[in-house]
Amino acid sequence: MMAESAEIQSVLGLDVSCNTVTLFDSCTGRCLTIANEVDALRAALQPYQGTATLAVCEATGGHEDRLLGVLLELAIPAHRADPAKVKAYIKSFGKRAKNDSIDSRWLFRYGRDRAAMLLRWQPANPTQQKLELLVARRLDLVAMRVQEQNRLKAPRSSLIADNIRAHLCELERHIEALNAEINTLIGESRDLALRAKSLRSVPGIGPVLVPLLLAVMPELGTLNRRQVASLAGVAPHPKDSGKASWHRSTTGGRRQIRPALFIAALAACRGHNLLATAYKELLKAAKPKRVALTAIMRKIITIANARVRDALREQNEIMPVPA
Repeated sequence: MMAESAEIQSVLGLDVSCNTVTLFDSCTGRCLTIANEVDALRAALQPYQGTATLAVCEATGGHEDRLLGVLLELAIPAHRADPAKVKAYIKSFGKRAKNDSIDSRWLFRYGRDRAAMLLRWQPANPTQQKLELLVARRLDLVAMRVQEQNRLKAPRSSLIADNIRAHLCELERHIEALNAEINTLIGESRDLALRAKSLRSVPGIGPVLVPLLLAVMPELGTLNRRQVASLAGVAPHPKDSGKASWHRSTTGGRRQIRPALFIAALAACRGHNLLATAYKELLKAAKPKRVALTAIMRKIITIANARVRDALREQNEIMPVPA
């Protein structure tokens, strides 16, 4: 949901840290430091309830959760900004000074200048939120497993090999437990189970990629093919200037998706399906293998998006209308 600029009369800049929240009020021009606790935040924000105020804070890895909960409770529209975008905005003014008071003022200016384009924050579905945390934890443990496997192969690892192997066994046990918990969570949710079933029907998408897509790309089924390719980081972006034209490259997107899609593309190309046929046709057309594989990655995510969309539409059509 967009925060319409016509209905926003004032903006609050809120710089969040572990213990405090620094509030800048654009109407009074004053800064206020508040304890990052529910009661203190509620008392400080109560006067803005029912006013045409937009609150802007940055994503801080969870320290902003109390603040956003209070804003939701008081029905004050809020935007949780991407820190990279705010940093780029500040950099465009050539400014470098930084402290909590200055940051809260910059968040106010960012919200004031872009109010019409900023999405209002909405609380995540508890099931979706849990799935995201479980999948993120699994990615962390898999990365640890790779590190330990590499250490085991090191030339001087023989003296500590038993310790490394014990840790690897422990990691495997935790990863298997997470896999079981993730599968149970998906199976118990009608919406997630429907999306998972649609994703499994796409060549190349296996039991590891399904929960990753459900967690990292919950927008699947609501985007067009260009949007979903860009979000997955497999859209070819132009790089032209005047008469100069360079090769288009795939950049950006959510960093967890591209490596998983690459593995999915390799699996699809080794099978007997339309994607494998398309890959062979690209190679016959003298396309480099990496270009052909990227094209298959893009096809996989666009097909997945379309199948989830169709499944959701079909579900909505057959759902009984309440009396």
